[in-house]
Amino acid sequence: MEKQETRKANAQALNINAAKAIVETCKSTLGPMGMDKMMVDGAGNVIVTNDGATILRELDVAHPGAKMMVEISKTQESLCYDGTTTTVVLAGQLLTNSESLYKKGLHPNVICRGYHEAARMASKYLESDVAFEGNEDVLKNIAKTAITGKTLETATDIVSQLCVDSVVKAGESDKVRVVSLPGGSIEDSYLFNGVVLSKNLVLDVDFKKNTKVVLVNTGLENEKTEENISIQMDAESYTQFKQGNQDSLLDKAKKIVHSIGDEGIVFVRDGVHDNICAYLKKNNIGVVRRLPESMMKALSNALNLNVAQTVNDLEENASAKIIRQKHNDVYYLFIQGDEESDQSTLILRGATQSTLDEVERGFDDALGVVGMVKNTNRVVYGGGSSFVAMASHLRNHAASIGGRAQMAIEAYADALEIIPATIAENAGHDPLDTVLSMRHAVQQGDLEYGPDVTNGGIHSMKEEDVIEPMQLIKQAMLSATEVTTSILRIDDIVSRRPVE
Repeated sequence: MEKQETRKANAQALNINAAKAIVETCKSTLGPMGMDKMMVDGAGNVIVTNDGATILRELDVAHPGAKMMVEISKTQESLCYDGTTTTVVLAGQLLTNSESLYKKGLHPNVICRGYHEAARMASKYLESDVAFEGNEDVLKNIAKTAITGKTLETATDIVSQLCVDSVVKAGESDKVRVVSLPGGSIEDSYLFNGVVLSKNLVLDVDFKKNTKVVLVNTGLENEKTEENISIQMDAESYTQFKQGNQDSLLDKAKKIVHSIGDEGIVFVRDGVHDNICAYLKKNNIGVVRRLPESMMKALSNALNLNVAQTVNDLEENASAKIIRQKHNDVYYLFIQGDEESDQSTLILRGATQSTLDEVERGFDDALGVVGMVKNTNRVVYGGGSSFVAMASHLRNHAASIGGRAQMAIEAYADALEIIPATIAENAGHDPLDTVLSMRHAVQQGDLEYGPDVTNGGIHSMKEEDVIEPMQLIKQAMLSATEVTTSILRIDDIVSRRPVE
């Protein structure tokens, strides 16, 4: 019995330590003064970033407990676009606090119940007393908060305004694409009404002011036969078969010409046969092939043009202004959208590709959170102020729960304060003094105070316009709770039989 209990304890300790190792990897990146990580693979490729989602995605993780932390960060990113580092850091502190509870004799299930109850109480308080209604005027501040501490920080006003303009125009962040063009500076970035492709034309065409365009959601090739089928035929039959294929290809090409006219461009989802290309070239029709489905949808939105499923469905075309530009030996097609189109592209400029990659990651986060707030309108003050407010609420109500679960709720409250503490620590200030000052402010009814990363102490996040989506904070807390309780419930690690 003693041996079994030891084994369970070891399994829990291994999982917790593995999860905490993940936390230590990205903890120093949290906040506006967070540090960067240089990530190098076996081929010598380098990524420099402080984006938590990118760091965790690029880690070579083997331990199952650590993998659970990585997976929950992916969930946070997919739902809220940002807050992955917050989620992981909070989960790490919840696990740390659970160790002390376990040593005091609390069963893991008791800890889990207490944590879930604490998360429920905190979420309810967050929604009812901490969050407030946002509006379009705060969207820019939301974007600023999301990109603070990233490479974009040197041009926060420009970047945040571009984010807001694009989301307001599109109505949702999913209709905004981001394209990075090496050269220039971040300040040269701008919003383009339409779609930008880095695909080269298979056939060059002389673009007119109004180029005819059609979209085909399939390939322009011979019909493929089933694999592993052997067909025997004589020479005459083979000639007829080959001629039939040629006629089929010619028919497809003629239908495109009929739809477009004597000049234009066709965008194709899959491949295009050389014979079709040759026929289209005679009619001054260019071809762009192998476009992903998302790009076909974006072109459809931009041009207000339906995507034909086959060439037989080509019933309409659209006129578009198309410009071809060369950047660093790569040709880009700028397809200007319809005036009433809500499809747009953020053109990002930067001196180097590594800078642009980090800029694009920051833009993606900012676009996502701006779109989220535009849909929900519920926001909170940033800097970890909402976490301290929730922690204070939990301590005030923990006694009403009673029993050992009370201890778990109090431990949960302590864990919430790791967020502002880490922000202060990463800025070079005393985390304990910062948290104690924030606690005092909350007791006075001021829920807007967070770490002053410049001078130390605390400062009004309201005055600094540091605002975050309520849903991001709520989801980060719930995700951290979920992964923590999942790890705590594991009392053994066993080998699986190989998959047959």
